[in-house]
Amino acid sequence: MKIEGVDVGSAPAPKLGWFHRYPARFHADTLVEMFDQVCEKLGRTPSTLADTFAGTGSALSFARQLGIASVGVELSQLGVLICRTRFWPPSDLEAAMRQAESIALLAPIVSKYEFPKELVKWLGETNCRSLASYFVAIEKIDDPKLRRWLKLALSSALRPASRWLSGSIKAQIDPNRLPTPIARHFLRSARALKRDCAAERASFAENSPVSIYRCDAKTLPLNDRSIDAIITSPPYWKMYDYFEVHRLTYLAFKWSYHSSCQIGRFSGVERDGAGFVPPRYMKDWYSREFRKEQTGDGRSLRAYWYSMRLHVAEAKRVLRNGGVVAYAIANPIRNGRRFYLAQALATVFKETGFREVELQERQQSHRRILPSGRDVATGRFSSNPSGQSVHEYVLYARR
Repeated sequence: MKIEGVDVGSAPAPKLGWFHRYPARFHADTLVEMFDQVCEKLGRTPSTLADTFAGTGSALSFARQLGIASVGVELSQLGVLICRTRFWPPSDLEAAMRQAESIALLAPIVSKYEFPKELVKWLGETNCRSLASYFVAIEKIDDPKLRRWLKLALSSALRPASRWLSGSIKAQIDPNRLPTPIARHFLRSARALKRDCAAERASFAENSPVSIYRCDAKTLPLNDRSIDAIITSPPYWKMYDYFEVHRLTYLAFKWSYHSSCQIGRFSGVERDGAGFVPPRYMKDWYSREFRKEQTGDGRSLRAYWYSMRLHVAEAKRVLRNGGVVAYAIANPIRNGRRFYLAQALATVFKETGFREVELQERQQSHRRILPSGRDVATGRFSSNPSGQSVHEYVLYARR
């Protein structure tokens, strides 16, 4: 890794915990690779770094460990909860763990609950009574950091305690699986969260501020020309629905989906298309493969590129002159052939006025941005290299 032009490859690797089984996150090696390239193109270390699709905050944690001010923008409530817990955990993690143990030992203190029927189907009545009791106990705690920490541990416990198909990112019930007691999953999640928070907190540099905003990446809450660099990974269009893959958390916490703001949403896009010109590499897909506005795929693809163009314009607005972006993006397989998403995004950056736009293909390895392959029926991922279904790139560009 290079900082201010000095190779510090012998420095300790950044510590990036999971915090939650979120469907996608940056591996530390990927961030080192992208950061080195950004520094080289800037000719210096960025003083301010943004991740405009922050997810669980891996890029922001990386920046904070290097002593760089960072800003994260994330639409999902779960992503924001993870980031805020990650950067502002309870001051006493041992006491937090004792609190989790105390709550997990509670006999159900509520006889009725108001969870949606769908959640009961996933978790079972016994787990729902326990979950409702945990929420009552957590809401009595005065410390907001501790409340967030406990809620995040509960969120992580929902899927393993449920009938969710093991190994799948899709919301699919396993007919042969029965719910298991949520208490033990809650405690296991709390122990993992305690470990991750302690490891990263010990690595954070002093005086490295981080800010988290929950909002739409099409309207960034940042001042003009206030950021040196953006390191991020945008939605891949129909690769994930980040609300759907965490359906249990949204049901349990009674959160809204805000699907209309989601870039790359799969459905619910009304016919329009007036004046829409697809970027290069997408024209054939939009016009021939998806028959423009006649299909849901066509409308979804048009909405995706409309949103991404708005976002790229915003990225240009907030970057300082000479600022650099690094976007991790992949070309998946669609309808049996390669879908050139990375090349199309590069054309959008050029159309928006970015300079020195280039794509660097990443070497496939076990430390990838995405796992090797995914079963389209179950959503399960495979680590078998022969099942590779994506070609990964990092797009670099200068304002």
